[in-house]
Amino acid sequence: MRASTWLIASTFLVLCLAACSQDDRVGYSDGSGNVLLDHVPAETPYLAANLEPLPADVVDAHLLRLQPVIDEMQSQLSITLEDLERAENTRTDPPPVEQRLGLALLRELDGKLSRSGLASLGLDVLSHKVVYGVGAFPVIRMGLSEPDALTSTIRRILESAEIPGAEQLFQGVSYWRIAPDPATDLPLALYLAIVEQHLAIGLLPFGYEAEWLPGFLALQPPAASDARHQLAELNRANRYTAYGSGILDLHRLADELLQPGSLTARVMAATGAYDPGSVSAECVAEVHQIIDNMPRLTAGTAEFGTDAIALQYRLESPAPLAAKLAALVSPVPEADAASQRLLDFSFGLRFGAVRDFLREKAGAISADPYGCDFLQDVNDSANRALVQLDQPMPPFINNFRGLRLSLSHADPGGDLAPQDARGHIALHVEQPEMFVGMAQMFLPDLSGLELKPGAEPIAVPASLTVVPDMVAFAAMTGDAIGLSLGAGEESGLLEFMGRDPGPEDMFLSASYDIPAYIEYSKKWSSTQHAGENGDPDATFGATQALGLTARGAMQDVAQRSLTTLRFGAGGLVIDERLTFR
Repeated sequence: MRASTWLIASTFLVLCLAACSQDDRVGYSDGSGNVLLDHVPAETPYLAANLEPLPADVVDAHLLRLQPVIDEMQSQLSITLEDLERAENTRTDPPPVEQRLGLALLRELDGKLSRSGLASLGLDVLSHKVVYGVGAFPVIRMGLSEPDALTSTIRRILESAEIPGAEQLFQGVSYWRIAPDPATDLPLALYLAIVEQHLAIGLLPFGYEAEWLPGFLALQPPAASDARHQLAELNRANRYTAYGSGILDLHRLADELLQPGSLTARVMAATGAYDPGSVSAECVAEVHQIIDNMPRLTAGTAEFGTDAIALQYRLESPAPLAAKLAALVSPVPEADAASQRLLDFSFGLRFGAVRDFLREKAGAISADPYGCDFLQDVNDSANRALVQLDQPMPPFINNFRGLRLSLSHADPGGDLAPQDARGHIALHVEQPEMFVGMAQMFLPDLSGLELKPGAEPIAVPASLTVVPDMVAFAAMTGDAIGLSLGAGEESGLLEFMGRDPGPEDMFLSASYDIPAYIEYSKKWSSTQHAGENGDPDATFGATQALGLTARGAMQDVAQRSLTTLRFGAGGLVIDERLTFR
């Protein structure tokens, strides 16, 4: 368990060292400097790359923040090595290839989990990088600090792993092929090559080398390549930096799986996984029809400097569908991005409209079901959903417009809900008076609360508070019912409830204090492990130790996290931003 965990963790750190250095100071780039993009075929179903090299000062700033995590990883790596080597000495049968390779990689990384350490192996964390697919099979290319050093590194790893004959030669170009054990039926092998001053890594089908090996070794350029233009245009259109963006084309990926002549489909057919030739034209058309609702996923780095990281994800939809989704949004105030409180949360959707939207979609499938055999579950799900959606909806649900929460303090209880809290809650509804009237019918203690729109907050009876001795006040506006928690919080309740609506297309936003959140989760965790030998961390292993160190590092250096979701003109847009001290 430790071996696999730390192999994955070490690999993840290497990738983080290579990718955690974006900055928003560089403007638009056409990507002409990233020659690795020349190797990407136009038909790739996915693509990600940085168009510009990464700035050293930003890399160093983030590595400095990660230093406690790196130190802990190095410590745990050394422990893992000792455990693995001890186990290896007691084995009577030879370990599988992947285990030998993993152990050899750990040995090579031991003491080199740093920018300079990786550079000594030949890796350059500041270099250009690109990820794409040969069919659905992944290929990574990355620039190097010293190709000869990496050649020596790879040879040492393979020698230590006792993998003979891995180095091959094709048309005068050397490469390495690491095949799985013969006992496995996996038709893929790990390929590595150092060509044109960069490293190429691929998980590719070894029975089809004639089709892709010349391109992998840079001996034959793709027939067409538009990767540079695709990413440059994506960055320009969405104001991304040049330090990281990507595209996933679901149409192309589906074709790779469904079209009998594609490389991926032929490989899968050879394994017996399924027969693409048996997939009818009707099935292909109906799968494409489904994918047409969200044909492409994109992502980009909006900001990545020493003080903040901002990423954006887009799930693209055709304009008519995007307009329908945007019409579901309820205009409630958004979370305060500059808040100093523990948590600001806002959610706004018109549940009645959501029900009608889902009923329309389920009804369309029920009226014209899919004919494809493997889509019959979709038909059945639509029919069941239609029955449920045709049931009468309680007036409160139909009138729901949104929920907002702003907490300045919270102490965890035995479950995720806090046992004590200070802050404000607002429930946005179309007819708040009707909602209060219904609640008073079921809760007699509420009958004494004479809430009126715009009136000053009224104290909530102690019998209605969940937390003993909690001071709570309630108030009402024309479109919301509010609750304050904690003595003195009532003074800001009406202001909280009366804030202006946020952007029309935004339906969720959340801003929270990262150190305070981590502290809350630590306290909650201690309540869950209380009584376990008096030490909640006594049973934690290597993975938990690293997690605790990472959590502590984040608590020391991070400030706030802001997440927003909105239905834009082109589909769903997700923005995430983290700030650092």
